[in-house]
Amino acid sequence: MSMNASWSSNSPCAGCRLLRRKCKRLECVFAPFFPPDEPQKFAKVHKVFGAGNVAKLLKRLHHSKREDAVKSLAYEAEMRLRDPVYGCVGVICLLQHQLRQLQTDLSSAMSHLSMYQSLGFQGHDMINNQMMMGSNGYDAAAPSVN
Repeated sequence: MSMNASWSSNSPCAGCRLLRRKCKRLECVFAPFFPPDEPQKFAKVHKVFGAGNVAKLLKRLHHSKREDAVKSLAYEAEMRLRDPVYGCVGVICLLQHQLRQLQTDLSSAMSHLSMYQSLGFQGHDMINNQMMMGSNGYDAAAPSVN
């Protein structure tokens, strides 16, 4: 649990403060995860999921899984508020697209590397000359004759 030891004895957790409740820290399901110095974290989770739903969820979970659940809820709430339509799914899709593009780029680079290695040093010079002259074998810098 990430309970903040520097809380003053009468300072309510962010959850109880927002809900305007008296915080009984030892009994409060929010206190270990929503310290008073992080009010926006609870406000976002409350806005997206509702405090009652979050409290029920946390009470049903084993104590060892609660911190991960709160981290996930906080991230999902943040993403949902940034992108109300797609939420964190939009981020996942973007990252998957970037991964596919990078895999394609890597495959292409590996293919080029394999080709250069199979041609050896002389083939590498030949490819460089072709690149300087253009793909059709004519000097790309030479003016065309009509």
